[in-house]
Amino acid sequence: MDGSIFAARNDDIEYIKFVGTVRYSHCAGLESHIDRLFDKNDFDEIVIDLEEADILDSTALGLLARIAIELKKKSTLRPVIFLRQGELNKVLKRVCFDQVFTILLDTEQQKQSGFKKLANLSQSEDEILQRVIEAHHNLAKIDKKNQAMYQEITAALN
Repeated sequence: MDGSIFAARNDDIEYIKFVGTVRYSHCAGLESHIDRLFDKNDFDEIVIDLEEADILDSTALGLLARIAIELKKKSTLRPVIFLRQGELNKVLKRVCFDQVFTILLDTEQQKQSGFKKLANLSQSEDEILQRVIEAHHNLAKIDKKNQAMYQEITAALN
């Protein structure tokens, strides 16, 4: 299933939901949303709902890493990820997200409503390349293992 990213706000909690297969081509709207979110700084918590996500490419993962990095500057709370057991859970562990997120598997959560789809903003090839490079740098910041894993790709893209 082609991917989409949605956002909603409930009180001081920001919700971001991924659906389907989310790739770099879906991430410009998310990047813009993250910029606005941390510029305004008018929230207390961030919840990421990945229960309907099938695949996240490394750019989408890098933007999630950015959320964890930026939130750590503001709060002692970790962002929360809701997730089903499966391959995506293994991927998140492989890139050390369990170190910077609170990951809740197969939990009954109150379903958030009022999500609005984040726009797929058009960007030039250079802007897309910069987003991909920055996303991989964010993944590398999480852990030394990630740094080694993403060093070659960021060097090749630069």
